[in-house]
Amino acid sequence: MTIVPEEAEIIRECVLRVLAMESLASIVRDLTQRGITTTAGNSFKVTSLRQLLCRARISGRREHTPRSNWETTRPIIGDIVADAVWPGIITADESDRVRAILTDPDRQTRQPGQRMNSYLLTGLLVCHCGARLVGRPRSGVPRYVCSNAPGYDSCGKTATNTQRTDDHIRDLVIVALDSPDFIERLRSRQALGSEASDAVKDDELQLEELAQQWARKEITRREWMAARVVVEQRLERNRAAAARESRRHVLRGFVGTLEEMYERWELMNVSQRRAVLSATLHSVKVNPADPRKRWDPDRFAPEWIA
Repeated sequence: MTIVPEEAEIIRECVLRVLAMESLASIVRDLTQRGITTTAGNSFKVTSLRQLLCRARISGRREHTPRSNWETTRPIIGDIVADAVWPGIITADESDRVRAILTDPDRQTRQPGQRMNSYLLTGLLVCHCGARLVGRPRSGVPRYVCSNAPGYDSCGKTATNTQRTDDHIRDLVIVALDSPDFIERLRSRQALGSEASDAVKDDELQLEELAQQWARKEITRREWMAARVVVEQRLERNRAAAARESRRHVLRGFVGTLEEMYERWELMNVSQRRAVLSATLHSVKVNPADPRKRWDPDRFAPEWIA
């Protein structure tokens, strides 16, 4: 496999931007504005860039992406099976983190009637009825609302102003990150979370061993398929855990004094801000508003990761 130096440099740049939790759409827009194309002369697309960055080959490794008879397309990532003969342009650790981030099921949080990337807290705000709040303006004013779309078991009665809510949750998170005790708890959770990356590698190795056992006729195809389903389900859970661990890496360059964190926040794009929030919060419950108050910050109940 040959990668020209110009392509290698673009790949390295994109990897670093993904690790900084920048969205693929933002990266693609920037590449297009700069006139950067693929080696075939085509414009970059979000889907093609995701596929490129998820390939193990860019880290000097081979992967196998098995496909069942009923599957029409191959998974975006496969199982690492061996080191390749070509040198990697990024490290194996960087590749594992990027693959975890870009295949994280929590990364896509589109809800009915909501535009992607328009609302910072989409996916984090939860109505007291249990439904996720979505972004929806009223009279031109952005709001988070409990959707009453048909087919969804939600109350449709909760709403909160977007700007005030974003600022309030930002303040809660930055003040929490200013606490040494909270940081220590996060570090403890991250140490535990690092086990997920090792578990992913173990699961990928076990899948390869199962395939080899079937190839040597040590087990039947039925036995191989039954065992593969169990391992793949566990692998999916471990990849999701590894993705959450990768999101917490963004805190390393963010945490500082209160003033420094506020300054860094202003320089971040929406994807990077969401990464900071997702690294500290599981969710934020939004309780009914007090009708006597125009703005009621006490209705927000954060569920912290640590």
